[in-house]
Amino acid sequence: MLASNRISDGSFRVGVGLQKAWGVQMATAFFFGEAGAGLYFVAQFFDFALGMFAGLLMVLFGKAGGHMLHLGQPLRGWRALTKVRTSWVSRGLAAIVLFVVAGALHLIDVRAGLLPAGVSQLVAAVALAACFVIMIYQGFAMSHSSAITLWSSGLMPVASLTYALLNGVLLTLVFGLGEPFLADRPDTVRLLQVLAVALMLYGLVTVLSLLHGARHASEAGRQSVALLLQGGFARWFVPLVIGAGFVVSALMMLAAPPDFAWMLAVAGLELTGYYAFRVLVFKAGGYDPALSLAYRFRH
Repeated sequence: MLASNRISDGSFRVGVGLQKAWGVQMATAFFFGEAGAGLYFVAQFFDFALGMFAGLLMVLFGKAGGHMLHLGQPLRGWRALTKVRTSWVSRGLAAIVLFVVAGALHLIDVRAGLLPAGVSQLVAAVALAACFVIMIYQGFAMSHSSAITLWSSGLMPVASLTYALLNGVLLTLVFGLGEPFLADRPDTVRLLQVLAVALMLYGLVTVLSLLHGARHASEAGRQSVALLLQGGFARWFVPLVIGAGFVVSALMMLAAPPDFAWMLAVAGLELTGYYAFRVLVFKAGGYDPALSLAYRFRH
């Protein structure tokens, strides 16, 4: 428990409890899902087959595989697809299945040219649409957790999308500069660098705004933010998520030459910050005191 029992402002608070349902395993699945979907999304716009292939594998094994392990009974995982109309988790899993099929077909078509032009365009569009859902659905699923103030924000899907696109841009630079794909495309490299810096700045503002909103929303929100910025998680959150993931990465990208090793270092810093964000936001998610909530709703 984060807070001891006390009477304050007319309500009896039984204490704020940290959620335990989602931990490192789920954070890892979120990490691979958003990073892989972002990589595929960006790579498809540039017809970068290696990037699309890597993104597809990250979603298939890192995201889908992680979810199957989390369910405890993987063979019954298909049941999660039966609530697409009401559950963002079900929508996300359906999008993963659709993305793996359409993405694989598109990748085969890019390499072998087997599909007619009309069908090829349709498959590519379906893959991108499913990819987009994967990038945002995790944020919507978290924002629907109304009892956890840190998560229950309209900014959570925005943060998911921003991180996914940023990961996609950086990984495209890494894979592209490691191959001949971007070797003779300086304009494309510069465009991706500018996009990366813009997404880093936007992501920083989004994360800080999310924390600001949670801090002023409830007791659980205040204590969750305190954990991240001043308490036990601050030694990880501030230097990794804010420092390495946004500030240092942006400064390095501004000065970055079109060099594989340099881009790998920038991507490594940002991905470390992103993974820390996923893990720590899960760990700091606190439930509002039930009796305090009941008091507010009655008044």
